[in-house]
Amino acid sequence: MPTLSRFLLFVFIASSFKIGSSIEVHVMNALPRGSAPMEIRCNSRSTNLDAKQLKSGDDYRWMVQKERATYLCAALWVNKIASWHGFQPRRDANQKRVFWLVKENGFFLGFDNSSWVKKSTWESE
Repeated sequence: MPTLSRFLLFVFIASSFKIGSSIEVHVMNALPRGSAPMEIRCNSRSTNLDAKQLKSGDDYRWMVQKERATYLCAALWVNKIASWHGFQPRRDANQKRVFWLVKENGFFLGFDNSSWVKKSTWESE
């Protein structure tokens, strides 16, 4: 196989698997103003992100480098707890950004920061 053909085949395969690409994940605190901060932690099997305290209006974000890694997130707010998949390869790998909007009535997923689908709810301790 000529060198140019090999190179073009590699470029095609690399673009198909998004080698070197990254996806930005956002978790936005839309809880009532003045309410207690929400504590959040997100991890994959190979990446342990720091726990964060988010005040109302804060946006926690990180980059996912490997589309095969699922990130499990857990949140604590006042006397409520929740867990959800902050990044799930089958669902999110073809996106450039993943947005989570956290409200009193649950956790909403969006890919454009304007259209939302409820995916999870808070549970009481």
